[in-house]
Amino acid sequence: MNWSLKIDAALPRPLRIIFRGVGQVFFCCNAVTGFIFLLALFIGGLAAGAAATVGVISSTVAAYVLGFSEDDIEAGLYGFNGTLVGPCLFLFLEHSPQLWLYVVLASILSSIVLAALMRILHPYNVPASTSPFVLTCWMFLVAVYAFDSFTRGPILPLPGIPTIVTGVGTLPAEIWFIALAKGVGEVMFADSVIVGILFLVGIAIVSLRGALMAVGGAVVGLIVPMIFGANQNAIEMGLYAFNPVLTMMAVGWVFLKPTGRSAALALLAGILTVVCQAGLASFLTPIGLPTLTFPFVLVMWMFLFAAGMSKYWSAPSAK
Repeated sequence: MNWSLKIDAALPRPLRIIFRGVGQVFFCCNAVTGFIFLLALFIGGLAAGAAATVGVISSTVAAYVLGFSEDDIEAGLYGFNGTLVGPCLFLFLEHSPQLWLYVVLASILSSIVLAALMRILHPYNVPASTSPFVLTCWMFLVAVYAFDSFTRGPILPLPGIPTIVTGVGTLPAEIWFIALAKGVGEVMFADSVIVGILFLVGIAIVSLRGALMAVGGAVVGLIVPMIFGANQNAIEMGLYAFNPVLTMMAVGWVFLKPTGRSAALALLAGILTVVCQAGLASFLTPIGLPTLTFPFVLVMWMFLFAAGMSKYWSAPSAK
């Protein structure tokens, strides 16, 4: 929307870059959208909002100090992984004073990993997306076993062999809206209906198609797990939805030409992301790690690589 672009351009450069970095979590290079996202995180919880703020600032400043591309920094591309790192570590680890330093270091590393992956993937015109966040957080979550100052939180999966699924059932119709909104909010680890709604509003400011793809991903993350018999509580919390949300936005709006064909491809990608998430969860459970957004990254990479071989879809553009 023109009014949001005018506000974006009028903001002081540091604020514009920081807010764009937050907005890029949902592929939105818009400071107004990023501000709404950050405000939503603070509404969801002060610790999550503060951790996201520390993360986006740390990763962005690190990129600037290390001399990475000014254009990429300006677009907020070195901010969104740090934005995710902060809330992630605060969710899965017990809070302590040292945890703030942990977030800063992990956010800095996420920018270095992003720069490295951008160089590796550039010849293939495929984006690194949230893979630096995933790789960095996995390393930092595993590293806590060696440090006495950090304790695993109760939400982090307990190491062990996957067991039989329990709590299987059909989600009541009156719960669907809650599950859909939470599915969008869980992209930034927010178990909140209000946060999910605000995220959709922020996306819609940039693109209605993007918002529709996000809603579509949330619907896929609700219906497909129910059909396959996943845990009802996990579905209600939106834990099967946040990865399809990102996948459908990436394939159906951002990286392929927005057409009916790409929308159909995005739907297929979203469905397969649910299966991929279940498989990765079983693979990672023995070492006690969450899947985070890696199902989205893996499926998106495969679909974008494959799209380059198809006559029906435009070649992806790295971002």
